[in-house]
Amino acid sequence: MSTTHHHTTGGEVAPYEGEYVWAEIVDDDEPGPRPDEDQEQPADSPKARRRTGHAAVRATATVLRALAGHTGPGLRHAAAAINHWATLGYMSDEEIRRRLVKRHLDTYIEQREDITTDINRLGKKAQKLTRDAVDYGLTAEEGRRLKDVGTELKLRRTAGAALAKVPFDIRVAQPTAEQVRRYRSVRALGRFVGVLLPAGATTLGVVLAAPLAGLVAVPVLAGAAWWLGRHPLALTQRALPADLVGPTELEPLPGVTDEAIIATDPDAEVLAEEVIRLNAALTAAGLLNPAKHGGLEIIDAPDYSIGNGYTLVADLPKGGGKLVKDVIGKTEVIAGELGIAPMQLVIREVPAADGGHGRRMHVWEAEKDPYLAVGHATSPLATAESWDFWAGTPLGQTVLAEAKTIPTEFAGGFTSHFYSGIMRFGKTAAMRLDVAAGLLDPGVRLYLANGKGGTDWQDVEAVAHRFTEGTDEAGLTAFEDLLEELVDDMTTRYADLKTVDVHLVPDGRLTPELARNHRLPVLLAVIDELQLYLLALPPKRRERALEKLRNLLRAGPAAGVFFVVGTQRPDGEEVPTGFRDLFGVRVSVRCLDSRSSRMSLGDLASDAGADASVLTEDHVGVVVAATGHRWEILSADFLSLTEFTEVCERARRMREEAGTLTGDAAGQPRITEPREIRAVKACLAALDEMNTDRARVETLAETIGADGEFEDIDKTTLGALLRKAGCGNAVSIGAIDGLTNAKGYKRPALEAAIK
Repeated sequence: MSTTHHHTTGGEVAPYEGEYVWAEIVDDDEPGPRPDEDQEQPADSPKARRRTGHAAVRATATVLRALAGHTGPGLRHAAAAINHWATLGYMSDEEIRRRLVKRHLDTYIEQREDITTDINRLGKKAQKLTRDAVDYGLTAEEGRRLKDVGTELKLRRTAGAALAKVPFDIRVAQPTAEQVRRYRSVRALGRFVGVLLPAGATTLGVVLAAPLAGLVAVPVLAGAAWWLGRHPLALTQRALPADLVGPTELEPLPGVTDEAIIATDPDAEVLAEEVIRLNAALTAAGLLNPAKHGGLEIIDAPDYSIGNGYTLVADLPKGGGKLVKDVIGKTEVIAGELGIAPMQLVIREVPAADGGHGRRMHVWEAEKDPYLAVGHATSPLATAESWDFWAGTPLGQTVLAEAKTIPTEFAGGFTSHFYSGIMRFGKTAAMRLDVAAGLLDPGVRLYLANGKGGTDWQDVEAVAHRFTEGTDEAGLTAFEDLLEELVDDMTTRYADLKTVDVHLVPDGRLTPELARNHRLPVLLAVIDELQLYLLALPPKRRERALEKLRNLLRAGPAAGVFFVVGTQRPDGEEVPTGFRDLFGVRVSVRCLDSRSSRMSLGDLASDAGADASVLTEDHVGVVVAATGHRWEILSADFLSLTEFTEVCERARRMREEAGTLTGDAAGQPRITEPREIRAVKACLAALDEMNTDRARVETLAETIGADGEFEDIDKTTLGALLRKAGCGNAVSIGAIDGLTNAKGYKRPALEAAIK
């Protein structure tokens, strides 16, 4: 239907040129134009009922849509809030980390407080028992109780002091990222299992058991959800709680500070962890009795400045009857209790010169084998143009890589060196350092005897005054001649010293100035593998050789005689104890057992803790050097055979320039009678002894073999020597010794050979 509408503009009505369009909503079941409202329908008519039903449905849908629009976000927010709570979303990783640190801190504080409480409780108990003892006396039972309380109080103080001295290290207590994640996961699982799952199960049970309650609960929950949707919670991470923000360092707790402990018990000590471990090890070894005499008294606290473990100085407690030598005797047991190898533990008595006494010990516990760690330095002798032999021999370096020199003389005279230990562990290489030091001093005259032969010493022949190798008959004779020449040189030296002004010979000894200014060389005698010579010599010749060696070692130092002797296991059968004791410095490579080590290093050093048997198969070139009771393990310097050859070449040039090249190296062999001539003279002396001019070969051999150089010679050997001397074969000498036509030698034949 269209109409014309007029409106006024400025008092006039203008016609509307458009059209009005009417629209009507009709029922699908009943299309057609809507009846006019003025057309009334019966209330119980089907159409009226349908209209009413549709209106109710539309209203319900509208209400539900409105509820859903308001409660849906609330439900979703509620789920997010529950998840935020269950998974600890409100806690940052920093808060969790601090909570984990605080857990360790609380445990640490609790332990300190428990010890403090125990100390206070036991202190009051001890004071009460002490007062009762003063007032009323003590029964035996009360005396034991007081002693037990005192012991327990001392242990608690020691534990409290140790704990107080170990600060809480927040860096050590820091949890890892994995630990933080694990904390969050475990707590979330606990909340789900402990809260959410039981709550959900309870709600479902109530709904199933009482549907009416469920119908009542739905509007309530819907209303709550609607309200939550209109007023959402802030799901954010909170600030760190106040109890987790604070200082990380702890104030000392009362009762366990150093001052409190010392005030309560002036004899109490604050013990470091190293000292507690050492006390426990010594107690386990039966060297300490803390209940009776207490623990170690620390003189110098543990010092880690050496870079490999620590050192400390401590006194054993008085009253225990234990000395440092008792501790040294149980080094292996103590090392085992400490959980380290014996090579990593060195215990020594502090010398009296350093304020030491029988109970004061120096302890070094290394983290790793120090003698393998330091390695072998190249000997300074390898490149030295010259060396002062009087200043000592550079032998090796300590565990701190400090060069160590062993003395060649002290107390106004020379002190000889004795090397021993099993083969293939560097004994000869260490001896080579002594020889190189002597060769680089042109004022040293070298005598060298090598019992085993080989290439170790062959380059020395170009510079040695006397040189011999091997233990065949010629080698043994040369060895004996070498000793004889040394005795003659020593005797001559003493005669020469008498001709020098008294003021130049203090105490009748050779000095470096006298040796250099009066051309009195040091007589350096080197014997490698001495035991081979002593085993090869017949008994009486062996005893004569040993007697010469003893005399040279006793009387030789003042005359400038210096020995360097090397041998393997120096037992009493091979090298007598009395002979070994004449050496002032002993050096040993690895030994198989403590007994062999004691024979090598001597009783003084062994009693002080020196033991070459602690060296293992890996310690090639590692030696134990002992001077009296002082000893040290050294990594020997390295001097290769090539470098030693160069040393020998320099030594020969030096002696040629100085005019001190003598003996075999200078083409000046010692003139001695051949052995066969000495045999002829011995036979002539035997004829004189028997007051006859003829004798059978057997009789001559028996007579000259009774003593002297030809000890135990047989007739075959003697016959060969006499023929070599020009005496010819044995001839008929007539009736003698019960024989009618015996064979032998007459005096004229022997005298003719001498001429």
